Amino acid sequence: MLAALGAAGLVSVSVAAGPAPYLRSATTQKRHVLVTFRLDELVPGRLTVASRPATQLNGSFVATNVRIDELLIPKPTTPGSYRATTKHKLPPGRYWVKISARALVLDCLPLKPCKWSWSNARRVRVKG
Repeated sequence: MLAALGAAGLVSVSVAAGPAPYLRSATTQKRHVLVTFRLDELVPGRLTVASRPATQLNGSFVATNVRIDELLIPKPTTPGSYRATTKHKLPPGRYWVKISARALVLDCLPLKPCKWSWSNARRVRVKG
């Protein structure tokens, strides 16, 4: 019985952290967006910032709302955690942020590419 309770506790911890990629936080500094995230065993993809939270079926923001779409260049912080900053600046306003990642699989081909996974969205506010 104790083993079952212990296993249930481990499951609840992993579910609470969310699936990878997981965007832990998003803030702004001097009109740049700073993100902290978890990738697990995934390869980083893109950091996107949109003016509205609307998403497409694949989880990415609707293209007409995207204001920044940059290569995600992670810098390790603590074990399992990374951070990144956008190169471009944003005008004052409210925005939503997501990151993408995908598994490193040898079966990915140009005609059959591997799918990108998108993180949860975080809201940020750029002050004027």
